[in-house]
Amino acid sequence: MVAIGRCVIKLAKSALTVLLLALLVSPGVRGDGLTFPAYFIFGDSLVDVGNNNYITTVARANSLPFGIDFPSGPTGRFTNGRTVPDVLCEKLSLPFPPPYLAPTTRGAAVLQGVNYASAAAGIDRLTGYNFIGRVDFSTQISWFNNTINELNQQIGQLETQQLLKSSLFSITLGANDYVNNYILKDSPASIYTPSQFLDILITEFESQLLTLNMLGARIISITSIGPIGCIPAVLARRSQNGECSEYVNNLALDFNTELQRLLTKLTTQNSGSIFIYQDGFTSVFDYISNPQKYGFKFGSTACCGAGRFNGNVLCLPIIKPCPDRDDYVFWDCYHPSDAANVLIGNQVYDNLQRILAN
Repeated sequence: MVAIGRCVIKLAKSALTVLLLALLVSPGVRGDGLTFPAYFIFGDSLVDVGNNNYITTVARANSLPFGIDFPSGPTGRFTNGRTVPDVLCEKLSLPFPPPYLAPTTRGAAVLQGVNYASAAAGIDRLTGYNFIGRVDFSTQISWFNNTINELNQQIGQLETQQLLKSSLFSITLGANDYVNNYILKDSPASIYTPSQFLDILITEFESQLLTLNMLGARIISITSIGPIGCIPAVLARRSQNGECSEYVNNLALDFNTELQRLLTKLTTQNSGSIFIYQDGFTSVFDYISNPQKYGFKFGSTACCGAGRFNGNVLCLPIIKPCPDRDDYVFWDCYHPSDAANVLIGNQVYDNLQRILAN
């Protein structure tokens, strides 16, 4: 019986290895040369697909009207439909990576990627304290390390290293460090000047990115902070007639400038690795400023919410969302709609294709 049991275990491991080898030779993109056997996602509510369902937090999106246009309904995605990584997965012919905390995200389920993102998370561990529970970037990286250990057990260290080397990693962070930390009234971070806080964030982010790289990530796509001075939540507090907050947008732009410099430095200093800068500001700012140009009708008002610009109140189950959701850049006071995410996702994909094809 013991011998039979060992044989079954060996056969199971062999099957997983065969599956992995098939993934490594199967293109994630059809016809253009890019290959991603797996996709590992880190970030905040822009890319969370359900991790916050499993923690004690105010930041949850596992009930309607969230997910009203997603095939399986509410999942924990903070939008009416797809996130940007969802759009990328569709274009790459990859499955949607499951949330790390889901009980089913074990075994073969992790072979093609995992989503570690958590709504309200930031680079700084303190960020998002106003939402109570959240999982900061450093903890997300520790989760990824757990996944590596699981992969090592399933397919072996050599195969795991090869898998990670060929996989896509994406990071979407930074907005909460300002919107749900630095600019909040009575925030502990308000003791710092903008330049001091920026230095703190960039220094911490560099350390985190290097840790991720040390663990095996080689193709790392980092999205910059979007025009957070234009989101409905900020407009509701800081805008008179719908104009964006120049102060808040400048915080984002200063961060983005330093981020771009950091990623250039990290790519130069780490042979065999590439840290890709994704511009999350310019195009989204244009969607907001010129909505009709992109097929939208409303650039500043959220589809779901209440108050000025529908930005004073979160999208709650008691609130009825707009019926014409594709007409809105923003789904709620913080997050883009499915229609906007499709545009952003297409842009991210095109940038990946342009950079990685060279």
